[in-house]
Amino acid sequence: MPRPEETPQPPSARTGLRVAVLGATGLVGREMTRLLEESRIPVAELLPLASARRADRTVRFRGEDVPVRAVSADAFQGVDLVLASAGGSVSREWLPVAAAAGAVCVDNTSAFRMDDGVPLVVPEVNAAALDGIRPGSGRGAIIANPNCSTIQLVVALEPLRRAFGIERVVVSTYQSISGAGRGAVDEFRAATTTIMDAGDDGAEVKRESPAFDVLARIGDIEDDGVTTEERKMVLETPKIMGADVPVDVTCVRVPVFTGHAESVWVETTGPVSVEDARRVMAAFPGITVTDATDVPRPRDVAGDTDVHVGRFRDARTARHGVQFWVVADNLLKGAAWNAIQIAERLADAATPAAAGV
Repeated sequence: MPRPEETPQPPSARTGLRVAVLGATGLVGREMTRLLEESRIPVAELLPLASARRADRTVRFRGEDVPVRAVSADAFQGVDLVLASAGGSVSREWLPVAAAAGAVCVDNTSAFRMDDGVPLVVPEVNAAALDGIRPGSGRGAIIANPNCSTIQLVVALEPLRRAFGIERVVVSTYQSISGAGRGAVDEFRAATTTIMDAGDDGAEVKRESPAFDVLARIGDIEDDGVTTEERKMVLETPKIMGADVPVDVTCVRVPVFTGHAESVWVETTGPVSVEDARRVMAAFPGITVTDATDVPRPRDVAGDTDVHVGRFRDARTARHGVQFWVVADNLLKGAAWNAIQIAERLADAATPAAAGV
């Protein structure tokens, strides 16, 4: 690996892509690095990036410990592809710099999701939004990865929209602790231990902890009573699906380490039966439909990249509609895997010189 002061080779002079992972030491950053190793993306060089206080660490890639570098403007010189998951403020500061240097950036934060001109992509639903974007071309771009709960929702909704049309959606989420980051996981472990050791009702644990509890508030509550997490799902869903899909949502944090679940009620434009819904979902890429008596659980799907759907039943209060249960690994399909899917499609479309074809 070249030292920071060395000039990186242009794409035409090397084989593969120079890939940076911004936020490489975090939960999602480490997952993206692991998945990169298993992906079809031709990685010529990996550059793990993080804040200066984490720059003394390493990440494992292809059997080697790769040093983490402190993020800076110089770090993006010669980079073809950036996978970012270091927080919205970090992305806002550094991804325009990376794009200006010619890198195509896939951002896993909320920083750019609703910006005009920034594609918000779930490959199973709207991969066409990536057309014309090619890492290694020298033309930088920013692509947004949606909210974790939005991703699994739209994957489940899209086959219904295509087959029957959608009038409205009502969803309640049951979101795991890891969706709030590594610090939240550590706090959850400590709070759970405190309650178990004390043998009481958790009086010593701060009120917003989900240890042995559920919290019907994720993010700040805005003036209309909707939380920032709920607002993301309401706004992101129609942008991804390219259609007016009204969504009412309640987001809840539950005491689960990994895996988000959703109870979904859908009113369709045309008639739909439970059998119809199961059939079109089972044929859709990225969905696993469970047996009628099998209810997918977060623990069951941990480590799986599919969206799992079960507990189908009629939406009896709708003219036409169905209800179902959706579960996915929020660190994979809800974050790292969706970003890798985007990056794989970009790499497939990369210039021959950059891809080593």
